[in-house]
Amino acid sequence: MWGTGRMGKLAANILRTAAVGKHSDGAGLYLLVTGHDGNGRAKGSWIFRYTYFKQRYEMGLGSIQTLSLARARGECDRWRDLMNDRRNPVNPMEEKRRLETDARHGRASMTLAEVAPLAFEAIKSRLKGDGKAGRWYSPLRLHVLPVLGTLNIVDVHQRDIEKALKPIWQTKAPTAKKALHCLGTVMNHAAAMGLDVNSNAVSNARQLLGEQRHHVRNHPALPWQDVPKLYQWLNPEITTHRALMFYILTGGGTRIAPLRTARRDQFSDGIWTIPGEALKGRKDDVVDFRVPITCEMQEIVNWPLDESDGDFLFPSPKSRSEKPMAITDQAIENIMRDREIEWAWAEPYRPHGLRASFRSWVSEFDPSLFAVAETALAHRVGGIVERTYARNDFLEQRRVLMERWADHVTGGKGDIVRIAN
Repeated sequence: MWGTGRMGKLAANILRTAAVGKHSDGAGLYLLVTGHDGNGRAKGSWIFRYTYFKQRYEMGLGSIQTLSLARARGECDRWRDLMNDRRNPVNPMEEKRRLETDARHGRASMTLAEVAPLAFEAIKSRLKGDGKAGRWYSPLRLHVLPVLGTLNIVDVHQRDIEKALKPIWQTKAPTAKKALHCLGTVMNHAAAMGLDVNSNAVSNARQLLGEQRHHVRNHPALPWQDVPKLYQWLNPEITTHRALMFYILTGGGTRIAPLRTARRDQFSDGIWTIPGEALKGRKDDVVDFRVPITCEMQEIVNWPLDESDGDFLFPSPKSRSEKPMAITDQAIENIMRDREIEWAWAEPYRPHGLRASFRSWVSEFDPSLFAVAETALAHRVGGIVERTYARNDFLEQRRVLMERWADHVTGGKGDIVRIAN
């Protein structure tokens, strides 16, 4: 087998006496003489011949003008040791090419903080809004890069990752889990760049961090019997109140984000069409969602607004005429936060929990309307095969259901003008 045995066959003065041709020193080291200079000194190169997984290779070690016999033997020993490393054997020729590529591109010294933005750029087209909201990058930026960002990415070890995420592994479990996932994406991107990263570092760190004791806690849901009190207390003259009223009337099916950024041109012929990119779910995996507009909702849609408010249905009072803005989700949430204190609620009820309030009411009102109620909440009903054939969005059935829900929350008083009085 090439690359085995002992070196030492060549004499110390071989570079002065060697004839043109190949001369073996043993253990896979060869002197290739291609000619002689004016002083009779050999010209040529050193070659390491070896077998790696039954494949034979010849790798150049350098010119005999720059590499002495002793140094050539040292280089041969170094590459052979790498090849025979039981824990992490490498093909000397492939490793040499990788190191040369890294040197040309300056990759050998890239830090984790330098690779992370490159990984994000590569995947952002798959993220909603091209990742501008920062939900993907934030866990990495806040909890990983401050600790590991300056490390050469090829030196990042599972113990380093464990150290960075251990402080939040139990206290901020979802964030820590997402940070670990994002770090795995960065490490995979580095490997694709040709960097010699530890491909098992993230999975090993996950093992070292152990199981999380975090249990998902559902948002407390205001009892459906108490929703009318909240709704009828709201003042439609206030934009944030009007937005929460509309949210309640939809049963929370739209979620807060698409509701607060709703635009007037999305409403037509008694239907609110929410663009798929505004809905929860993977990019390019969510279609537009139609919401039936009930009589009570239409009163809010028709609410008079100033031209300076732009096209937003619920414009922020802080908007400037040259740059209209929508209200924030925090502004809507603060309404119920204040009610929690003033009305001494048993739980910290928030807008998202109103989805469960509506769903509980439907179960009490008519349990047979499962599919209609789930569709109203923008939930997927059935498996992928069932959804392929059953494409009905129950628009008119939902309209009837939402009218009855409006009767419940208004106490049968009718439109918001009468409620305001």
